[in-house]
Amino acid sequence: MYDYLNKEIDKRDKLIYSIAKLFAIWGYKHLAKPHEEIHGDIKRLKDKKAVFLFAGLHKSLWETTGVITSLYFNNFPVPFIGMGDNLVRGKFFQNLAKKTGVFLIKRANTRRDIVKSAESLKKTILNFIAHGTDILIFPEGTRKNISQNGKYGGFFPTVFEAMLEYERNKKEILKSNRNLSGNETYIIPFNVDYSKIREDGEIIKESKNMPHTLHIIDSLKMLKNLGNIYISIGKPISVSANIEKNRKELAKYTRERCLDLVKILPINIVSRSILDSFKNGRIEYKKIAYNISENIKKLEMYKDRFRGFSIKDKPQYIINNLNRNEIKLKKIDPDNLAVYRLYSNYISHYFEKREE
Repeated sequence: MYDYLNKEIDKRDKLIYSIAKLFAIWGYKHLAKPHEEIHGDIKRLKDKKAVFLFAGLHKSLWETTGVITSLYFNNFPVPFIGMGDNLVRGKFFQNLAKKTGVFLIKRANTRRDIVKSAESLKKTILNFIAHGTDILIFPEGTRKNISQNGKYGGFFPTVFEAMLEYERNKKEILKSNRNLSGNETYIIPFNVDYSKIREDGEIIKESKNMPHTLHIIDSLKMLKNLGNIYISIGKPISVSANIEKNRKELAKYTRERCLDLVKILPINIVSRSILDSFKNGRIEYKKIAYNISENIKKLEMYKDRFRGFSIKDKPQYIINNLNRNEIKLKKIDPDNLAVYRLYSNYISHYFEKREE
């Protein structure tokens, strides 16, 4: 059995963490307009010392700082964050990231390395949970599923295997490790929706060159106001109540709860309607307003997930309510179809559900 008594969690460096926190708070306040929706059970469970694994869909690197900043402002402990080691290049920056509360996940190419990486991640999750430390992770593993596949990716099951293993063996673990608390464990689904994704241009590129956001310094080039951002943190999923599920079933169930948290924004509706108006190599501009109305009707059953507009709003109002920084949607152009497709596909699962 895994040695739970050996606490392997890297400690945050107080100075470096404080500096990183100042930057995160400044960006949260001045480069975005966050809207938070946090399920009430989370506070109640945290008051009882429950341990959380936050698991969410992945769209932008903003989530790695934005979600934990939201938790900080709402008086929750700041979780440690899992991030692919390819996102932080160089030992200097990797060590710096670890000192702020990041644990790196090995990106593997060969089957052998994938197995080793999964086993290492599992041990890391077990160590965090056993010692009562919250963690935040993106089980999709990439931001590019939507741009490459037109839909959100499946959740890799390793982290869910770790949660189930701990819960199933908790009594034996606590018996052998009396210093551990044995708090209840929960998976917290979350999702973030954007009126403007800061790296949308990078995400849709098919270039083999390294994208800018793979380097911390390069990310500074993307400092811009992102407008409305919707942070949704959903109903906790009790691991003990789902202990009969296998790891893939729990991963799938968590993913479905994350998909339920996706909000429908003006940028999604307008982008979808532009694509619907694209015929024979050109955009029929006069049809965009009509298609906006039609798409809103199709999604009426999900009107509780509309943000930034209502079902009664006229198409022109919705267009005018787009992020002012989003030039590509102010000047509608066939050359920008990839951008429209990206924002449209963030809500494509709602159209697919409707057709089932």
